[in-house]
Amino acid sequence: MSGRIDHIIITVNNFENACRFYNWLMPQLGYSAGVHDFDGTRGWTAETGSFWIKTADTRFSSDTFSKDRVGLCEIAFQGESRAQIDALAKELASHGGRILDLPREYDYAPGYYAVFFTDPDGIKLEIVHTPSV
Repeated sequence: MSGRIDHIIITVNNFENACRFYNWLMPQLGYSAGVHDFDGTRGWTAETGSFWIKTADTRFSSDTFSKDRVGLCEIAFQGESRAQIDALAKELASHGGRILDLPREYDYAPGYYAVFFTDPDGIKLEIVHTPSV
C-alpha cells in the first residue's frame, strides 16, 4: 500500500465557471493539461492520482461551501517552490479564485510556505511548499 489518495471528486454549483478555473489551475500544479470528461464530470490526472469536478444536484444548487460543516475542510496541493506559489497567487483572482490568506510562511512546520484561497464556488484550497527533509 502506498498511502496515497487515488482521486478526489468535488461537487460544484457552476460547472462552466469551475471548468475555466480548474482548466487553468490544475496544469500549474502538475496535473494533465488535457482534461478527461466522463459521465458529467471533468478530471485532471497526475502521477499521484486525479482530481475531478461534477455538478451539484439541482436539489442542492442553492447550498454554499463551508469549511466548518461536516465533510471537506480544504484541499492542499503541493507546490514546487515559494516562487511558484507567489506567481499563482497573483493570478488567482483573474481566473475566478479568491485569496483568503496571502502567501507567507506559516507556523505549521519549519519552512511551511502557503497560500489559502477559494475556487469560484468558495471551496477552500491551499498550495503549500515545504523544504525537503
